[in-house]
Amino acid sequence: MAAAVSTAVEQGDTPLQLDVGLLASFDFNPISARAFKKDPEGVLQARARNATQHLVNTLFQLPIERHATYGPLASLPAFETELPREKPVPKPKPLTKWEKFAKAKGITKRKKDKMIFDEERQEWVPRWGYQGANKKLEDQWLVEVPTNADDDYRPDREAAKERKARQAKNEAQHQRNLARNAAAPAAPKGELGSGVAPSRARRRAALEADLLRARGSTASLGRFDKSLEGESKPRGVKRTFQPNEIDAGQERAAHLELLAKMGKGEPQMNLRKAIKYASKAQGSKALAEKAARRRK
Repeated sequence: MAAAVSTAVEQGDTPLQLDVGLLASFDFNPISARAFKKDPEGVLQARARNATQHLVNTLFQLPIERHATYGPLASLPAFETELPREKPVPKPKPLTKWEKFAKAKGITKRKKDKMIFDEERQEWVPRWGYQGANKKLEDQWLVEVPTNADDDYRPDREAAKERKARQAKNEAQHQRNLARNAAAPAAPKGELGSGVAPSRARRRAALEADLLRARGSTASLGRFDKSLEGESKPRGVKRTFQPNEIDAGQERAAHLELLAKMGKGEPQMNLRKAIKYASKAQGSKALAEKAARRRK
């Protein structure tokens, strides 16, 4: 007779923590260095068995439902541990032209069934695809020919031609929707931590702006700094020029303003700057002494 297995659980100084939704058990109690050095495998197996036994005991306390095929089933609660995402949150699919119109008008879309009932064959057939109802006219052995049809009129070929024209029209509309969504301005990105990471182009633009600010913090405004490999050159100030042909009223006003400045009796020369230039930055006194020496 096999020995009974104990289901007792040792909690230790720190109680064991469970996340039943993820079938996870956590033991944060420290491991004794002396016992681990003596028998590492035995210590790890004992800790793992204790945590697993605590999880199994909790699972047997959950409400159980009887299933006809699978037998007793226990419903796990919602997990508490937040797992990190491997990939970013998927972006919402852009709306098509019809979806935008339907949303503005409050039109609700009714999904069509894939299977429809054929009254002639008295069976369910697919709406599209192989042996679909959209090819019903192509497969009929007897078709009424219009009175104005040509002698070489083929109803099956005309039906197939119309069906392919509808497919081409739908594909063209799909491509126009893709081009329209690609040309539309991107939606504003959320801040960091909101679940939506900023795009690569946005991060690159922010890094380039920081680099330009750091480059302009030197005394030479980055003019004599060593440029890195692949570094973009800073853009200078773009000069703007007046057009060659301007309004006659603007040209007349500019000429009158120039004549008004010339008509004022005030000197248009900076005397202080002229004295400084003539005296070689020695001042008006040195310039007067130099002139007096010349007169002697």
